Amino acid sequence: MDENLKTAVANIMCESAGWQQAVSSKGDSLLIVYLDMKSPHAYISVRPTLQMVKDYKVEIDFRPYTLSYIEMRVSTTTKDQKRRPPSADGDRKARMFYAAAREYCKLQQLPLRSPYRLLDAELAHRAFVFAKRQKLEINFMMSVCLRGWGSGWREFELESITQLKEALVDVGANLTGFDAFMMDGGEGQQIVSAYKEDAHATGFVGTPHYVFYDHQRDRTLGLFGREHLALIRSKLSEQGLARNEDVKAEFSHAWRGPSKD
Repeated sequence: MDENLKTAVANIMCESAGWQQAVSSKGDSLLIVYLDMKSPHAYISVRPTLQMVKDYKVEIDFRPYTLSYIEMRVSTTTKDQKRRPPSADGDRKARMFYAAAREYCKLQQLPLRSPYRLLDAELAHRAFVFAKRQKLEINFMMSVCLRGWGSGWREFELESITQLKEALVDVGANLTGFDAFMMDGGEGQQIVSAYKEDAHATGFVGTPHYVFYDHQRDRTLGLFGREHLALIRSKLSEQGLARNEDVKAEFSHAWRGPSKD
């Protein structure tokens, strides 16, 4: 890992104690957030989403969702790990997807380089659930994604059990039962599959996908995209869930990082 990337990773990972505290926090309202570790827009959404816990009496339940490149029309196949766009239009959209992510990463000082190949996040998502049981899911995800996205996935193999295990150790996870949990047909795969079904029931389109109960409308809402954080905050404010009177529902899509107070 080059020195610039090491510095960028260290600067963001210094927030990890706060992440663990945030995912351990209990609240008066529940916000479910579906993320895919191979999605740069999910990577960008983590820290502004965690800001919600600091500002509102809300509990956040992060869950993995494994997107399909084929269903997203990014590629017609994943067999050779090379992107095979279905059309010139599909290729243009995929390139713009990464171009937009790159600009927003700059605002948060998150390292990002376009991946040199297609990724399979299934095993990483099982490891995410394993970490989640120890309230370390975001520490784990960000440790992996900072190195992965920062190098275009040249410094981290997302499909490597060995590297996933090392990443768990790096964030302080206890590995008891890990190998059995990660097996095909094992508990990890079953939980990831169940999360996917739950997400579809809420109108899932892509990640990040937010699910919460809207008391004003008396129904559960599912919203795709980080741009809806301001809307969610406004609804939490209407419920009187702001932690103090200085909290504002307004929230910039061009968020630059957590407040230091």
